[in-house]
Amino acid sequence: MKKDNYANSVLHQVQDLKELAEIQKEKCFNLGKFSEMIGKESGAGIRRVIITGCGDSYSAAGAMLTGFKKLSGLKLCNAPDIMDFCHYYTEEKILKGLKAEEVLVVAISFSGSAARVAEALEKANALGIRSMLITKNPDSRGGKAAQTVFDVETPDGCNSPGLRSYYASMMGIAALGAYLGYCKGYLSEQDFYTVGEEIAGYTRRFLEDLDRIDDQMFEEAVKMKELKKFEVIADGNEGSSAQFVEEKFIECSGVYCDHTTSEEFAHISFFFRGPEEFGTIVMINEADKSLSRMRDTINGCLAQHRPTLVVTDMEESEFEVKQRNTDDIDNFYGIADAGFNSMERAGKAVVCQIAKAPEQWMSPFVDFIPGTLLAAYHAAVNEHNFFGGRYDFRTETWIQ
Repeated sequence: MKKDNYANSVLHQVQDLKELAEIQKEKCFNLGKFSEMIGKESGAGIRRVIITGCGDSYSAAGAMLTGFKKLSGLKLCNAPDIMDFCHYYTEEKILKGLKAEEVLVVAISFSGSAARVAEALEKANALGIRSMLITKNPDSRGGKAAQTVFDVETPDGCNSPGLRSYYASMMGIAALGAYLGYCKGYLSEQDFYTVGEEIAGYTRRFLEDLDRIDDQMFEEAVKMKELKKFEVIADGNEGSSAQFVEEKFIECSGVYCDHTTSEEFAHISFFFRGPEEFGTIVMINEADKSLSRMRDTINGCLAQHRPTLVVTDMEESEFEVKQRNTDDIDNFYGIADAGFNSMERAGKAVVCQIAKAPEQWMSPFVDFIPGTLLAAYHAAVNEHNFFGGRYDFRTETWIQ
């Protein structure tokens, strides 16, 4: 199978990030633009921020939450599911004892058209709380509902299945966090702009390795061609990136996919029947606190004979299978009814090494890319058009 025959809209959007990173940095990290939306004094008075959205936008909110807290200096920040916020967040839960003007509700929606997004903004307005929409479409339903609209001004271009919008949304959230940090004196004006430069620079550094990563993901897609079940495992900072990859597997290839953590793998996913039928993507970086636990998880995946891909900023040698003497211990991850030590027949994890982030919280700007390429190629080699057959990944057109 020739990779060129399976070029698709996901690959083209990833390639576009080289230019888009610079554009979004300029459009989002702009103090003049922010001062018109939220004055410096008003920004300094914000003490709590709630960030939410639907689908990919919810993943973007979660992926940037750690960075947002660090940049803004705010501890009272969270990224709830939008249904939870709209229907189960009480006034007391939103305010946390603060005044209404000290709280900001931020909804993320590239199109601005989602009904639930408008509902979240209207709920904030009804409580006298500040509301903001981060979007590309200020004239949308959500734009009309928000008190303040942060237009990320993403240029027109292919956005199915949503990589450019995801990246732009994350850039917008990071810029907002940096602006609030600037208002509060945590960041200087130079610091504010340096954050944007580092994000764009990190993205460009990752893309220097794109040809290698793209070839590797195509090869994995061919090997996993017959698989119809996938699982993405990630902890902490990478958890929402894993959710985004899950979404792309379902949207592009229509397969079953879930995302989980290393701990929940041990307690739940370990019990799947036929684990060798699951293509497994593990996302872990050297700075992650759960690195040792994730190494054990990778061994567990291999013991279950799962085809396993590791996306990491570490060397392949860091994830070699550790053979264990099972005479005295239970082979916890083994296949119980197989009657043999499954580790003896375990394969090796395929390691996709990516560039190390300048700061740990920045890794979500690129760590989703290998898994998303794999999802697109898995659909392509099976000749499955995206979105249940409605989107031609080659011509980048919707099928009427």
